[in-house]
Amino acid sequence: MTKGRPATTGVDDAIVIARKRGCVMRIVYGLESLSDLVIRTAAYVAFVKTRRTEKITATIQEIEHAYQDLIAELRLFPVSAEILRELWIYSKHGTYRFFRINEAGLAEVDQHGLPVSRPGEIAAPAVPGEAAVKEEQTPPVLRR
Repeated sequence: MTKGRPATTGVDDAIVIARKRGCVMRIVYGLESLSDLVIRTAAYVAFVKTRRTEKITATIQEIEHAYQDLIAELRLFPVSAEILRELWIYSKHGTYRFFRINEAGLAEVDQHGLPVSRPGEIAAPAVPGEAAVKEEQTPPVLRR
């Protein structure tokens, strides 16, 4: 775990990405904060922790090892199809990777929360009902 003040730029950028998925609530940073933000949709609630990384191209196993404490904290949230736990890592250049924390380990997802499959990997199952509410999640634009 790093020492010093929390990274705010990465969380601010993550909020912009998260708003594409649903209603976002930023968690006030504190020693007992288990997540940086919460995404709420009609189908699920996602607790998200963000961290900057020096090696954005790391394998899933390297990421699991490097962030095992954060992953353990996110696993404190109950397991449910409606409760998601995610780790978002980003580089100093603003490149993001997104991971869903399952009981078996990490599964990479895209910015919309849909499974990402790489050559030779089996994609993780999508969240039930997620595709059905994807269109509803875009907040309406109010014009005056």
